[in-house]
Amino acid sequence: MALGAGLLAVPTSSAALAEDVGPAVAGDTVQRSATHSHDLTGDGVPDLLSRQPGLDGGSLWVYPGSGALQGMTTFQARTEVMKNFNGYNWVGVAEMTGDTEEYETVSEQPADLVARRETDGALFVFPHSGRLNGLSTFGAPVQIGKSFNSQVWITLADVTADGFDDVVTIDAQDYRWVYPHKGTFKPLDTLGARVGLGRGRPLWELRPNWSRENPDMAAASLATGEMYACAHTNTFKGENTYGTDCRTIAPVGTFANPTTSWLSLIDADGDGDEDILKRQPDGNLYVYRFNGWYSNPMLAPPVQVGRSWNSMDLMT
Repeated sequence: MALGAGLLAVPTSSAALAEDVGPAVAGDTVQRSATHSHDLTGDGVPDLLSRQPGLDGGSLWVYPGSGALQGMTTFQARTEVMKNFNGYNWVGVAEMTGDTEEYETVSEQPADLVARRETDGALFVFPHSGRLNGLSTFGAPVQIGKSFNSQVWITLADVTADGFDDVVTIDAQDYRWVYPHKGTFKPLDTLGARVGLGRGRPLWELRPNWSRENPDMAAASLATGEMYACAHTNTFKGENTYGTDCRTIAPVGTFANPTTSWLSLIDADGDGDEDILKRQPDGNLYVYRFNGWYSNPMLAPPVQVGRSWNSMDLMT
């Protein structure tokens, strides 16, 4: 897959913009999936995960988020959490193994690692140990799905709004699907029967966000460089899960091929809204802060947060 998957947090009211601002702190009670789906250190702040295929047979790294958009120190010193990971062709992080409570504190389990094996499309969860601990951060893989190589695109999002992240895919016929988490982590019985979300194949869409209870949908095209988003209806109802409240996040040309080799989304500044992470062909990494659903422009000017990222082939 050429691109990282992501979601832009898009509040649908001005009141929503004022809610849940700032990173969670120890002891805070938060909606589980919204906070923990991208927290890999257990501090309530989203972190960046990437793979370096040319090192250690595929080295997986965690870059802890600082909780502030502060240039080259936005993401902190990296920690290697996995070796020999080149046998997987997709990777994501999500709430897959936690308890059944919809709300939890930030001291509870951080996000798990999810990956697809290249040879047969088997989908695995690597349960988080509970703390960032080098090569012991994640436990042994547990298979939760088969034959996901038939899907050309995968991401993770709590589309069903039950507190567990679901698996979202697009197949070769451009149909979008959600494989709902059944609420219990039980190997090949973790995911339920898939449900259609409609047809169409944006290059990436859907990622759990931080400030809204349910994930909205964002899509971008490297051909045109345009990005748009549609709001979740806050009700899971198949092809009608996403409403007609759709807005242009970035105009044509913003993220086109000549200047963009990777796009994904992460709350880089800790304000509760997902921001855009972009890698240029020269390896420089930038964050475009999301100003808000009703802002004009909706994106702030880019801030450089890294360099020499061309050695990475997967980021989330």
